[in-house]
Amino acid sequence: MIKSSYFYPLEVLIDDREPLAVEKELLSKNNLLLRRKRLDLGDYIFDNDLIVERKTILDFCTSIKDGRLFKQISRLANSKIPGILILEGRQKDFKKTDFSLSAIQGIMISISLGFKIPILRSKGIEETVSIMLQGYKQLTKESIEVKRVYSPKLRYRKRKDQLLIYKVHVLEGFPGIGSERASLLLEKFQTLDRVFQSPKEEFLELKGIGIKTWELFQDILRK
Repeated sequence: MIKSSYFYPLEVLIDDREPLAVEKELLSKNNLLLRRKRLDLGDYIFDNDLIVERKTILDFCTSIKDGRLFKQISRLANSKIPGILILEGRQKDFKKTDFSLSAIQGIMISISLGFKIPILRSKGIEETVSIMLQGYKQLTKESIEVKRVYSPKLRYRKRKDQLLIYKVHVLEGFPGIGSERASLLLEKFQTLDRVFQSPKEEFLELKGIGIKTWELFQDILRK
């Protein structure tokens, strides 16, 4: 069971051509809002943070033959939202196809290395759902860690503010700043521009930031 967090309830869009058995398995989990609709890309979209393309082994091989596979993978690779491919089925299912195991492995390697799309194996629907939810949690783990050190005074409409993560990453790259001080700077000044333009006195008011840190910060910015 996937434990809920402040990221939940999360919205899951399901392509209306997907089997109801997957939706039923998702419904057994806590705090998920499911919507079926025709998707232009992928079979499942988790909160606009993760796209999942799900294929049974038979469908995977059929899509190779009719040319759909690499078109779908290419679009997934070019999407702004991270995507994964879940290949569902058991090893014996490969024997029911016209492809040799080595040929399928070659195509999987091409997708993983050439298109940078992770391929995850699943034995069945229950495991597929588990992988999708674990994938979402892993993908959003970084933002959870950032928010743990971020002040609750800042309120954001989205459950995961990607811009916040980028801003923290920019500031914590400066020597002597780190993620906690980066968070304090953003709490005080709100934007990177204001941080960079901040007066010396206000900058030094923050706990843990001394004159040497400020001088080095200015040297990196100005020189």
